[in-house]
Amino acid sequence: MTSGRTFSGAEDFTYNLQAIKRVTVIGETTGGGAHPTMVQPVDEHFSVAVPFARSINLTTKTNWEGTGVTPDVQVKSADALQEAQRLAAEKIRAHSTSK
Repeated sequence: MTSGRTFSGAEDFTYNLQAIKRVTVIGETTGGGAHPTMVQPVDEHFSVAVPFARSINLTTKTNWEGTGVTPDVQVKSADALQEAQRLAAEKIRAHSTSK
């Protein structure tokens, strides 16, 4: 489950599992922070965050920087848990009736 506030390490986890089709992502598109940064002082009043690396997924050959992770099922984050429960129950029913 994701929201617009999901960022950085949580996005990395989500993006990589989604890329190898191990999860169904439900919720909102994430914040889009893939590149780790270091804060560099400009002067005594200002500093700037400078990217120093990139996360690159071996399957997609890219990452989620600036775009975020797009969920497989888009719903408002407040509704994501209920939707996940509904989808899980649906899969359980489908599996139990196919036996």
